[in-house]
Amino acid sequence: MAEAVVVNTYRQRIAAHMAGGAQLAPVAYMAFGDGGHNADLTPKAPSASATALNHEILRKPLAAITQEDLYSVTGKGAVEANEVVGAGISEAALIDANGQLVGLKTFAPKFKENDERYEISIKLRF
Repeated sequence: MAEAVVVNTYRQRIAAHMAGGAQLAPVAYMAFGDGGHNADLTPKAPSASATALNHEILRKPLAAITQEDLYSVTGKGAVEANEVVGAGISEAALIDANGQLVGLKTFAPKFKENDERYEISIKLRF
């Protein structure tokens, strides 16, 4: 599983929450995009300053979210056989219940065919 990036805006929300600010919304969605790769099909480096995917093409409720160890959380999402057929999925992000980016990862594009189901996991380390 490729390393994901926790975005700066989420880190800011954590700090504000710890200082008595607003409650943190739970991670609830996974967004999928086709803008996470370069022209030569290599992944772009994910940026902690990102506020959205480069080019989101699908957003769905998470299939699962787990805490595998004391310092991380993993969200799992799935692209079903009938969804985004023909797309070159190369980026995915965890989104909170308020629609705000939490973390993302990029990878070489997976070109989606109509008989394929893709499952993507994003592990955020704290």
